[in-house]
Amino acid sequence: MSIRRLVEFDKANSQIGQSHNQTCWTVLSVEDDTFYQQTLRLALKGLQVNGKSVELISASSAAEASLILSSRDDISVILLDVVMETDDAGLRLVDTIRSIMGNNRVRIILLTGQPGMAPHEDVMKQYDIDEYWIKTDTTEAQLRSSVTSNVRTWHYLTELYNAKRSLQMLVDASRVITSKRDIKSFTRTVLSEIAKVIGVPSEGGIVCAHHSANKSLKESEVIAVSGRFQVHQANLVQDILENPDFREKSEVLSLLEKAMLSREHCFSKGFSALYFSTEDVDKRAYMICVQTPNTLLPEHITLLKVFCENIHNGFKNLALFNRLSQLAYYDLELNAPNRNWLEREISQLDDETLSNSTLVLVDVKNYAETAVMLGKRYIRSLIHSFYEALLSEFPHASAICRIDDNQLALLFLDNGGVDSKKLARLTEKKIVIDGVQHTVLSTVGEMSLKQSVDCEASEIVTTAQIAVASTREKKLNYSNFDVKTTGEIAQRQLILHELYSAMTSTSELDIALQPKINMKNGKLIGAEALIRWLKPDGTAVPPVKFIPIAEASGLINKIDLIVLEKTITAIEALSQHGLSIPVSFNVTCGELQNDGFVEEVVNSLNSSKIDPSLLEIEITETQAMEDYTIVNPILKNLRQRGIKISIDDFGTGYSSLAHITDLAATTLKLDKSFVSKLSGEDKEAGVAVCEMVLRLANRFDFDVIAEGVESEIERLALMDIGYEIAQGFYFAKPMALPKFIDWAKKRPQ
Repeated sequence: MSIRRLVEFDKANSQIGQSHNQTCWTVLSVEDDTFYQQTLRLALKGLQVNGKSVELISASSAAEASLILSSRDDISVILLDVVMETDDAGLRLVDTIRSIMGNNRVRIILLTGQPGMAPHEDVMKQYDIDEYWIKTDTTEAQLRSSVTSNVRTWHYLTELYNAKRSLQMLVDASRVITSKRDIKSFTRTVLSEIAKVIGVPSEGGIVCAHHSANKSLKESEVIAVSGRFQVHQANLVQDILENPDFREKSEVLSLLEKAMLSREHCFSKGFSALYFSTEDVDKRAYMICVQTPNTLLPEHITLLKVFCENIHNGFKNLALFNRLSQLAYYDLELNAPNRNWLEREISQLDDETLSNSTLVLVDVKNYAETAVMLGKRYIRSLIHSFYEALLSEFPHASAICRIDDNQLALLFLDNGGVDSKKLARLTEKKIVIDGVQHTVLSTVGEMSLKQSVDCEASEIVTTAQIAVASTREKKLNYSNFDVKTTGEIAQRQLILHELYSAMTSTSELDIALQPKINMKNGKLIGAEALIRWLKPDGTAVPPVKFIPIAEASGLINKIDLIVLEKTITAIEALSQHGLSIPVSFNVTCGELQNDGFVEEVVNSLNSSKIDPSLLEIEITETQAMEDYTIVNPILKNLRQRGIKISIDDFGTGYSSLAHITDLAATTLKLDKSFVSKLSGEDKEAGVAVCEMVLRLANRFDFDVIAEGVESEIERLALMDIGYEIAQGFYFAKPMALPKFIDWAKKRPQ
């Protein structure tokens, strides 16, 4: 039997109740047909779900329904018509409920008498509804079953929502209290957050007291009060207990003593006594007394107990903090948080908070020069006054830290509280020292931490320092780094972090060999070892990405030694396969000047027992000539030991004939930029340079190699000029050692 036919049995009961009864499940019918409204009421009459009855309230339009839904959140199911004041009023209401009101819990059952206006498949795809029924086809049994299942779904979602909201309250409360670093502000915050968690009204109150082992409970020192206890002006617990307005003296004292003796939280009607001990750290105990007008519900007690775990940790951490933080986490000159403190604070932030945070670095200019010229006392006074000025000017900053002698950092956990204009004015800040006005000049960098969620705290701070250094190098005073800039810096930091890990791996960093070929007969006469980085996931990192970072960070020296070791291993392996050819590898000027480098090379050669002439070191022309007086004696030392020396990228640097004549090298490598001209429009210029380098090499008895040969045209042009040896993609790309050996065995011998 259809619902429409039910009206014939009871037309008299037309008034639908509108009262809000929390003992019932509330269903809202949105329908402009009063006849059908009556039908629905009859169909749901007497329906019970989980022992509670269903109450049906009605709205005759989408607009009326919006008003009802905005004023109450206990509606579990909506029976919604599509066509009302407009043809799509019902569908528009769905969007309003889901997108504007943000109500994703209420279940929506679409009921239509005109299915052609809203095709089933289209509506189910486009709108967040739970069921779709055609009025004339819907039976009473179907409706009651559908409402029952959707009420239960709403109930489960609501329980989950409330639990999530309670959990969020605890998370927020815990985060707030853990940010406090002195006992007064910590306990005041604890009282405030307890009131939020369990809902302590104004007529209630909370008091926190510190209890010493050598004093009675009444003599415990009151640290913080809230609510009704604020009027007592109490210094000790007995001041509250003896106040004439406080009539529950004996009850509260008994409960507090019980908690103190049992060392546990205790609860009674209207009062809770919370006990916290840090005796293992500082021989202290704390009592919190909470008064509520009504007895706490079990769920409130559960929430409070969970929160008390965080409060206990807060008291204990505070005690430990007070003992150790002055040394570990504070700058002694300013009594301000230091870099360790800042990194710890950042590491404790959840992802959402971190992504909404901003880190500002203020780099005081000419710090070292000022300290030398005016003395330590003056520079200490300057930094101290500057720090005090920041504290006064930026009270909303979560922290103001000294992370280096001349660097202060401001951490804002809410981007909305950052005043960029005020920050920019810090580049020229006037302060007063001993009654005299001074101007502090600084470089300021403001950096959003949105792109730093997956980074370590130390990397975040280092990234900010790099960003400020970049600002300073560009001769700017203030920069607000955007997402792209900080993302690029963070990416470089990530590469650096991964490179550190790769240094300890035996497989991530390896070499590839590119052959050097005699162009006249095609024979293999040597190879160059090139660094390669293959991450564990199979991703290859191009040298152009990590070599500059390695050079900037100082890791390039260690990479040079890794390449040295792997090059000698490759020479040994080639010799075992009858391929006795020299292999070259690149060395930076910094590593070449390292006192232990030559010794490292000699020891490696002695351990391997390979012929020194099979090892060749390549250094760029620019490096060789810039530090000629230092580098050339080192090259001579290596040459005397039988090791070959190549000058890489020749023709692009700062060579002079005076240096060339005395340069301790065996080979000049013609830079590929000149080789490429041989196949381009500027061929004549390319030929001229190539001829000049060849004449220079012949004049001073250097071998010469053309690098970067990529075409037959370039090969033929080089041979016409008189070049014999070359390397480049035309002959072969760099290959891993096993593949190189297989390739080399097939070459003309």
